[in-house]
Amino acid sequence: MGKAQELLEWLAGREFFGVKLGLDQTRELFRRIGSPEQRLRFLHIAGSNGKGSTGALLESALRSAGFRTGFYSSPHLAEVNERFRINGEPVDDLRLAGALERVRAAADAMQAERAMRVTYFEAATAAAALLFADEETDFVVWETGMGGRLDATNIVTPVATIITTISLEHTEYLGDTLAKIAYEKAGILKRSVPLFLGRSVPPEACEVIEARARELGVCVTRPPEAPAEALLRVENGIPYQYFAGRKLRLPGRHQRSNLLLAECVLKDLAQRFHFDFAKASAGFAEAQWPARFQVFPEENMVFDGAHNPECAAVLASTLKEVWPGEKFDFVYGSFADKDCETFLRTLAPLAASFTFVTVDSTRPSRTPEALAELLHGIAPDIPSQASDLKSALEVKMPHRKVLCGSLHLCGEAIALRRKQKYVSSRY
Repeated sequence: MGKAQELLEWLAGREFFGVKLGLDQTRELFRRIGSPEQRLRFLHIAGSNGKGSTGALLESALRSAGFRTGFYSSPHLAEVNERFRINGEPVDDLRLAGALERVRAAADAMQAERAMRVTYFEAATAAAALLFADEETDFVVWETGMGGRLDATNIVTPVATIITTISLEHTEYLGDTLAKIAYEKAGILKRSVPLFLGRSVPPEACEVIEARARELGVCVTRPPEAPAEALLRVENGIPYQYFAGRKLRLPGRHQRSNLLLAECVLKDLAQRFHFDFAKASAGFAEAQWPARFQVFPEENMVFDGAHNPECAAVLASTLKEVWPGEKFDFVYGSFADKDCETFLRTLAPLAASFTFVTVDSTRPSRTPEALAELLHGIAPDIPSQASDLKSALEVKMPHRKVLCGSLHLCGEAIALRRKQKYVSSRY
């Protein structure tokens, strides 16, 4: 086994230590690796949905302005390297292993001296900071994992904070009301650091976040409402949307909202750090974010990591906007703790069929049989079948195929596609 592979397996092994909310251990880990966060400028993003897309828009824009960028996000889809992007590209194994080697040395010392067991997310977050500091990035898009207040990413003092949306999620950790979840997300606010708050954040959550902002002397900026409609054009099989002089590769009204939020952040940064806003904002049109309504035109297929009822509503709305009047063959798999019934009920009016698959993970997955039973109770006339993922992707269907239900599932599918394309290219 090579050194790089050994270190990647060490990182994967941290998952057995589970989720640990709290910052003392993270601070100790960062101190032992030289406090790399102190050499970086962060844009700290929290939210129930939209973090990745908003981050991708900002990263692309800052790169367009000529800056060297870092982007830390989670979860990854097919390979862990995707969590650590420099100038838009995942880091290679060698650079990642170099950072992990330093993190492992610190983690081993912490366990030996203080019985502290560093978790997967703490180790990955520390490695990200090391990578971005070593690469001398100008700006780092820094996405929270879960929540915000006690999230390992929250040891930094950013130049801007962003909260995209608030919905009920991870209620066993963050609380069972929008107000409680908003309190956790608002934990990323820092004194006098400006906050950019998504337009779709519900009033109950806004009240909590804005109250915290007042306590800290934080200026809150909210974007305008996104237009209900946009002009859609298909270019090389990829749908682009145009609205108010803007071009966006990410389809759907929710992405228009994300762009307007990112635009507010970018204007503020351009004023404070003295760069050309127009040059930077041209980068919005090039932003991509895998498995978020990712269209594969040659296969007549869409991958979307929608996994909760809010995401299902957004997916349904986007499908209707991009391909009005069409029906779709859905490939769906979900973790057992998700609200599958509401998800299926939302998509059923657009469905020609459902193919149910199992999510391959250590987390419990809803069985295809259980999903079929749910669908039968909602829409008994819609045909369904159980399948393995590989067959579900390969079989020809009469309508456009939409894979959804889990980012983990999309990651499996992306890995299968890459493997198939590699095999095909050899012959």
